[in-house]
Amino acid sequence: MWLVCVIVGGIVIPIAPFVAADFSWVSAIIVAITLAFNLYVICSISYIVDGNTLTVRCGVFSKTAYKIDEITKIKDTNSILSAPAASIDRIAIHFAKKWSPLVISPKDKADFINVLKSVNPDIIYQ
Repeated sequence: MWLVCVIVGGIVIPIAPFVAADFSWVSAIIVAITLAFNLYVICSISYIVDGNTLTVRCGVFSKTAYKIDEITKIKDTNSILSAPAASIDRIAIHFAKKWSPLVISPKDKADFINVLKSVNPDIIYQ
């Protein structure tokens, strides 16, 4: 919910003086479309495990696949860095061949980690 407030505030606060000074339906429609799109992106984040593949979807434009057998460790994190995550309660997934981790926020972290570990039992959870 805090993320929605930040996004809405980040859009509405800079535009509000212009809308209040000279209200126009065009401005209101642009703000509404922008808010709807941002809410759609947040609500459409999904993590799909299919065989040895973890697919992360975020909106219509972003779909990335990761090999589960390349995961070395998973750590809890509260990082606020940009990530396909709708919550601050996140996990960082580290891969053998990648420098930076994948940061996501599954609804049920324990179950999600168990699913990944059932595919790759070598994953270390810290």
